[in-house]
Amino acid sequence: MSSRSFIHRALKHLPALRRVGRQLTGSASEADDLVQETVARALERHGEVRDPERLEGWLLAVQRTVFLNSRRGLRPRLEVLEGGLGKHTPPEPSADLEAELHARTLSAGMKAALESLAPEWRDALWLREVEELSYEEIARLQRCPVGTVRSRLARARGAMLDFLEKEKAHGSL
Repeated sequence: MSSRSFIHRALKHLPALRRVGRQLTGSASEADDLVQETVARALERHGEVRDPERLEGWLLAVQRTVFLNSRRGLRPRLEVLEGGLGKHTPPEPSADLEAELHARTLSAGMKAALESLAPEWRDALWLREVEELSYEEIARLQRCPVGTVRSRLARARGAMLDFLEKEKAHGSL
């Protein structure tokens, strides 16, 4: 695949990269930086694409690798910097209409339910239900067997239902 052809095909997947980037980073500006780095890395390695029909999954795998590499060794510094700020920080203001629409698509209860999940469960659920990736593609992205993906999805769905039922029973929803 030529560089020009690759770029043309990759541009179609920018919205998915941005959505998953926001999910990984929790910030629109960090997601944009992550997407930019992902596209740069993908362009360098575009010759490694075996099946152009599965470009989105390949790009998401590159993005996950870029994200994980960017976070190595960062956690201890973040804990020190955040100190007493607590777990919840105010949402970052955004002039990005797409980000605002994305934020409004999930109810507060659904957002809270998603945030209550283990990261691996949340990522698997997001990739399956929002990005509509196959179990095999998710397994490649998460570097685990397909059976593990199925288990994570089942547990994530069950935990979401439990969370939402408890919130409803307490009148929070």
